[in-house]
Amino acid sequence: MRAAAYLWGGNVYMATEELKAILAIYDESSSILAIQGRGVLFQSNEQATSKIIQRAAFTRYAGQIIGEWATVQGEKFVECGKMELDGFKVIDLSGLGLERRVGEWIKDLCKGRVDLENPKTIVVLMPFKDKIIIFTSEKMPNKGFWERKKNRVFFEISALHPQLARFMVNLSMVREGDLLLDPFAGSMSIPIEAVSVGAYAVGGELDAEAVFGGTKNLRLGDGKWDVLRADALHPPFAPNSFSSIATDPPFGRLKKIIGQDKKESFFSAFLIDAGQLLKPRGGLSFLLPQDLDPEILPWRTAGIELLGVVPMRVHKSFIRYALRCRKTV
Repeated sequence: MRAAAYLWGGNVYMATEELKAILAIYDESSSILAIQGRGVLFQSNEQATSKIIQRAAFTRYAGQIIGEWATVQGEKFVECGKMELDGFKVIDLSGLGLERRVGEWIKDLCKGRVDLENPKTIVVLMPFKDKIIIFTSEKMPNKGFWERKKNRVFFEISALHPQLARFMVNLSMVREGDLLLDPFAGSMSIPIEAVSVGAYAVGGELDAEAVFGGTKNLRLGDGKWDVLRADALHPPFAPNSFSSIATDPPFGRLKKIIGQDKKESFFSAFLIDAGQLLKPRGGLSFLLPQDLDPEILPWRTAGIELLGVVPMRVHKSFIRYALRCRKTV
């Protein structure tokens, strides 16, 4: 079906790459049709579109396109069909104040009922080029990012914010019930988010204090997980054990751990290990420091293809790169 999404958050490139990753999980035949600002038009099946709302850290609305309104000619069309519109609310992102007009129009054509307090469906009016795209979206659930950050028992200064950890989990393209590994798990931010989307998470960490504290954090939620003390560059796992790997290597401490001049060899060794641990077509996401070019890593040797690179500005002069990858065989 033809669908649309409205992205949010400070980095549109992160949101777009995350959307692509979720589509790849549930519909390999999906395709991005057009992108303008925070608006994305794409082709996908109904399950993939619904999963965007349920899983994405940086997408506010996503759903089937049911109409369009040309800003000049006033042309409009609708394809309600068998769509459930009993209890909908119109959200106008165009700034033109069209909520009431479009709401009445849809109510007449689709025989729907407006519900402003507790809508089952959100009807979104999104400006896109010379038109306003009209699409339906599920109401975005509360994903609990703030609550999980606030309720952490153990905290490290380098710990990922739950929203960013969810982004990394989605970039790894893990499915519900699949096994995901974070070999540099720290306070378990990534395993916690993996569990929250239905994956079985394994957190590996060399630091004993982090293992103890991160385990406490995981116990606050529900789901399946394991934590063990392990060296990420000497992983105690059999080849082809994991469907996905998502991690934040401790590159901020690498100068002290291995020396600045060995940073490339550290990430190269990690990539090769990841290629051995992943199942065929398994997904990989990890963060890379700004001074290391992704192209110099041994992708072919590791049997991994690089699908996307997203720059993330941490502060004014520091950029990190989030990488989305897949094992080729």
